[in-house]
Amino acid sequence: MLRAQRVPRQVYADTGSWGVGLPKRWRPSRRIVSAIRREEYRSSFGEGWWPGAALEAIDAYRAFLARPGKYLYLLLSISGSQDQELRENVAVARDLLEVVVHRLPTRARRDLEALLAEMDDELRRRTLPDPLAYRQPYRRGGWWHWRIYDETHHL
Repeated sequence: MLRAQRVPRQVYADTGSWGVGLPKRWRPSRRIVSAIRREEYRSSFGEGWWPGAALEAIDAYRAFLARPGKYLYLLLSISGSQDQELRENVAVARDLLEVVVHRLPTRARRDLEALLAEMDDELRRRTLPDPLAYRQPYRRGGWWHWRIYDETHHL
């Protein structure tokens, strides 16, 4: 008699822009999504974000962390477009999310901070610190700017 093999519980809910599975726990909750959308439409577009930018930043961050390999290297974007830079450079996406966190109501802020803390732990684990980052003027800001960048992807 043949027995069907037990299929393991699916850990990944959806796929990112690179087609790699992304953990369910890194999806923003409905509370986060609705609070972000409310705040995006309330704010002026001159503040560096626009409707859809914060959720796009979360997707870019998630997709970056879903890349295969033991170590990841941040990529500098050479595009002048804000939305292209947001998709290419995870540090820019993380900068935007840092601004968004401080604009949300308390409960949504706590939820987003918890989501970002998990993702930040993964980023710390899979990227390496750059001991020479202090020499480059564009590397100011959060700790995520002080990780090693892949300088060869522009060649």
